[in-house]
Amino acid sequence: MPKPKTYAIGIDLGGTKTLAAVIDLSDGSVVASARKRTRAERGQDFVSQRTIELATAAVTAAKLPDDAELVAVGIGAAGQIDRKAGVVVDAPNLGVHNMPLGSILSKSFNLPAFVGNDVEVAAQGESLYGSGRGYNNFVCLFVGTGIGSGIVQNGKMYTGLTGTAGEAGHMTIQAGGRICGCGSRGCLEAYASRTAITKAILAEMHHGRPSVLAGDMLRQLKEGDTVIRSGILANAIQQKDELVIEAMKDAANYLGYGLASIMNFYNPDAIILGGGVIEAVDLLFDTAVARARNAALSSSAKKTPIVRTKLGDFSGVVGAAALGAMAAGHVLAVNAVKS
Repeated sequence: MPKPKTYAIGIDLGGTKTLAAVIDLSDGSVVASARKRTRAERGQDFVSQRTIELATAAVTAAKLPDDAELVAVGIGAAGQIDRKAGVVVDAPNLGVHNMPLGSILSKSFNLPAFVGNDVEVAAQGESLYGSGRGYNNFVCLFVGTGIGSGIVQNGKMYTGLTGTAGEAGHMTIQAGGRICGCGSRGCLEAYASRTAITKAILAEMHHGRPSVLAGDMLRQLKEGDTVIRSGILANAIQQKDELVIEAMKDAANYLGYGLASIMNFYNPDAIILGGGVIEAVDLLFDTAVARARNAALSSSAKKTPIVRTKLGDFSGVVGAAALGAMAAGHVLAVNAVKS
């Protein structure tokens, strides 16, 4: 008899939205998913309960056959993680500190649970099932509420001495520059994240610059959002809004300098870019790539592929499910690296 299919729950806990899904581990496909805004401002207990709620909704919607095996829960959270303990140590964009998310999820679903950094798990998803297939060494960088990145080295995640390798968003690109959410100054995240883009646009509007965003901004603030949604930014650019185009180009150029630094220092086989604003706004992607190729050393500038994610919005949940399953001892029937 054929072996029953194995599945895992994957959760992407971000500063703006939380996405949960049931993943078919044979091919990384999404069986069912559920998402809502994270609402970090409502506190840590609310965030953990919302996570459980969405994962439960995804499992219910999946309607898995009776012989299916649900083997693990994996979650990627936007912050510093103690992977061994399954604790979100510090997540400024989530307002979370020392949250034992692994044990919370394990008790809720009676399954092994793995907690990783959100971009780390997204990079793993792209490595196993997405744009990273075929590359031994690559960097996956996501532009969202903040900026995070993951490093795949010899086909495996590289997390470094303290588990914080790949914090490209906190590379200093402007000495003594803007204050970042991490408490430092001049970080890439403070110049090229969606939060940074929002702050730049709001500052100019406060000083009288016109923009088609005026109505959208008021509505979003009433709904509790703190950053402009990627789709709204894309729509403003389509309408040739000068302020939004200017802010986006500025952010893209800073992002390009950050990519050039990665190329010069690590010389990866590829750089993979993701996140809602990268997916929605061609101007950001195209300008950043052009700036990176102009600023990097000539050999890496010419040869390094810079591509978008293949899994898009689902990179995180797919990677989280895969890492959760592997942490629970399951061998995935997929090759991350082509020979």
